[in-house]
Amino acid sequence: MTKKLFIAISIIASIAVFSQKKEKKEETYPKAEFTLEDGNKMSALFVAYTYPNGSYPSFFDKDDIYSFEYKTSPEAKTEKISAKEVKAMKIYNDEGDFVNGVERLDMKAINSNGELVDKTKRSFQPLLYDGKIQIFGSNIFMCQGNIKSHCTYVYSTFYIRNSKDDFAIMPVDYDRINLFNFGSVEEKMIGAFRVVGKNCESFNQYLSFLEKKLGEKEFRKKFKEEFKKVRTEAFEEAKNSGKKGNFQNIVGDKMLLYYLNFYSGIVKEYEKNCPN
Repeated sequence: MTKKLFIAISIIASIAVFSQKKEKKEETYPKAEFTLEDGNKMSALFVAYTYPNGSYPSFFDKDDIYSFEYKTSPEAKTEKISAKEVKAMKIYNDEGDFVNGVERLDMKAINSNGELVDKTKRSFQPLLYDGKIQIFGSNIFMCQGNIKSHCTYVYSTFYIRNSKDDFAIMPVDYDRINLFNFGSVEEKMIGAFRVVGKNCESFNQYLSFLEKKLGEKEFRKKFKEEFKKVRTEAFEEAKNSGKKGNFQNIVGDKMLLYYLNFYSGIVKEYEKNCPN
């Protein structure tokens, strides 16, 4: 029998709004601003979003958000807007300050032949690093049903985009990884950065150096040790806080930050050496 999976997006430094809707009369909804496909903006109260809920691996072919639910006032009826009509959503606190948000990414990928190809799905992601090359990303959790305490951190997904482009690329395309092409992950990641690097010669030289380094045994050994250290630190933090059930979220936050530091280090090499 096919096992049912729920794939959840975890936004770094997120607030409780990115969760399932609760049917409580005292529920409060944060202020939101939707940027629509036609460029117009719509203010509303954010309620929830709908997402894929299917069997492996079919969910990899689906957009990660299908629709957004919102209210025009706390007492109003919940309405729904298709994610295809939304380009971005921002969340604000009661003081009107920006808290969080997601942007719709039209994506491309590096295939097994090293070619840049379109992906059939789109992804809503928060901006984690804003520079000449932008970095978007979030965590993926595998859950049993819709029970948050039964969720396990799986991996962190990242998306890179040259600020002048209208598409993003996954440096590690988890949608295409399998037992037969896992060995080409580093090559595809370097290829993705070459695309967003716009043929900057000095950056390409750095990427060639990095590609060689990624294949070294010492680097792989160091990565495994650091991953183990992250899990140990997460467990200790959860234990000290008295919330062992929050262990998977802490692991996810720490791994997201670890990978973000790695990718942003590559981006900074581009910004340091490439004027455009």
